[in-house]
Amino acid sequence: MLIRTATDVPSPRGGHASIIIGMDLIVWGGNTSAGPELIQQGDKDDNRLYLLDLQSKNWTCIAANGPIGQYGHTMTMVQKIKFVVFGGQANEEFFNDLWSFDLLRRKWELIEPISPGKPAQQAGHVCINYKDHIVIFGGADRQYHYNDTWSFDLITRKWSELICAGCIPAPREGHAAALVDDDMYVLSGRGANGKDLNDLAAFKLSNQQWYTFPYIGPAPSARAGHAMASFGARVFVLGGESFTPTEPVEVNCMHILDTSVYL
Repeated sequence: MLIRTATDVPSPRGGHASIIIGMDLIVWGGNTSAGPELIQQGDKDDNRLYLLDLQSKNWTCIAANGPIGQYGHTMTMVQKIKFVVFGGQANEEFFNDLWSFDLLRRKWELIEPISPGKPAQQAGHVCINYKDHIVIFGGADRQYHYNDTWSFDLITRKWSELICAGCIPAPREGHAAALVDDDMYVLSGRGANGKDLNDLAAFKLSNQQWYTFPYIGPAPSARAGHAMASFGARVFVLGGESFTPTEPVEVNCMHILDTSVYL
């Protein structure tokens, strides 16, 4: 169903990120080079925050000093009124900064880690929140595709590269992830050779073990840039694109993964 919205509607963009907090859909970032917003922002990507009230269907635009406009980043809810943004890129520059936004104070904060190590500057990774941590997997920059897994402790402000066991997925970008209990499911993405993937893996956070699964039933075609969300034991997959002509993406088809088959 097409939802008609009003007021401060965001301009056309790609590579943005969004989350839902309460009754608000929150959108930040994205490559606006295809729309008029680029001219208005002085050849910079839009760094304003957009909130859609899901009841009134009205947008509100928030301008606050924070990270520069970028795309390929992740947004992850960490508290009822806060979310964090990690990574992303603007033109040829990649980032590994971690920012938080307080919706009550409407203020950005740069989170300075106290640990020396942290993930590479990258975009196209995935990030989930688990207890007092965020967990990041994959991503890419101009030279490399990654398959390392990192955890950031939101209390101690320390990054840790996790020593993972099991079948670690191949390096990739543009994949998607969803959390079910203590399992982070990761689907598809684009590999270092530029080919789209259609594999399924899960990372069990309690023992830092990767698992791979055979598909049961009709599976999504190879793709990147898709979206995933979980509800109970089910994971929903929608959209994406494929550079493989023989494997077009079913743009109007939603795939549902019942993880209880694997648990």
